[in-house]
Amino acid sequence: MKKIQNETGIPEDDFHREGLIDRLSQYVAAEPGAWHVRYNLGVALMHDGHPDAALEQFGIVLSQSPKHLESMINVGAIHLAQGRPEEALKIFTSALAVWDVPLVRANMAVAYQQIGRLEEAEKELRRALKIHSEMPDAWTNLGSILLQTDRLEESLEASQKALDLRPDFAMAHNNMAVALLDLGKPDQAKEHAQKAMELGYKVHDELLERLEI
Repeated sequence: MKKIQNETGIPEDDFHREGLIDRLSQYVAAEPGAWHVRYNLGVALMHDGHPDAALEQFGIVLSQSPKHLESMINVGAIHLAQGRPEEALKIFTSALAVWDVPLVRANMAVAYQQIGRLEEAEKELRRALKIHSEMPDAWTNLGSILLQTDRLEESLEASQKALDLRPDFAMAHNNMAVALLDLGKPDQAKEHAQKAMELGYKVHDELLERLEI
């Protein structure tokens, strides 16, 4: 999932505007207690490719407002992106104790999956999707776990639900290709693999060889 949580009211494109980080930095330097502005700075740094600096800002926000959900989610997302699923799991567990929302559970599932605790990952995804079913990332992650546990038909169903919500989701197309090929449907599998590649997904060489692409 690893989703940047933006609840700032600032349009997404504005986070990339030249000078925004400098302006926000100057503001929080003058007003250190303005944690809402500091959170905006963290999101801007994240969008600009500075996760460590963003992590520092989110940490300060949480020292001032310990229950700030968006900061907790973003801290966890950074830990996941940098290969620290155990740290991510800690922050998501803390968030869940205060905010039992689907996005937290879906991100917890990613942490569990990275650690290799697939049963717990699946459980959290199903809990999240039961509350809010329109999360293509969660459906795709569920499809991946079902592939890993050789439940091909269930994986197809989950991946298709992801594509119903987001037809251009490359990873879901890749998961469809793997499941369809293992189910003996190479022509359909090839269509999804080619679509995944068109969308920029790095399809595994072994799958391409099996599909003769």
